[in-house]
Amino acid sequence: MDMADGAPDQMITTSLRLPKPVMDAVRARAAERGIKPTALIREAIVASLADAQAVIPVSVLLAAAEEYTKRQPIA
Repeated sequence: MDMADGAPDQMITTSLRLPKPVMDAVRARAAERGIKPTALIREAIVASLADAQAVIPVSVLLAAAEEYTKRQPIA
């Protein structure tokens, strides 16, 4: 994704339809992290568009690490 096409901090509002269970899970995960659901969705979209050389926000890395540790059995 090339941010040079426009101002990188300019935000555009869009509408998105998600199944209720998905949005409920988004809200729950966002609440666990202390962020708004829209911030979580934005992080996921940006991370999915990043190429291998892109900088990934620390918040995304920390969330991924936390999710990983929750899934691993404690030895």
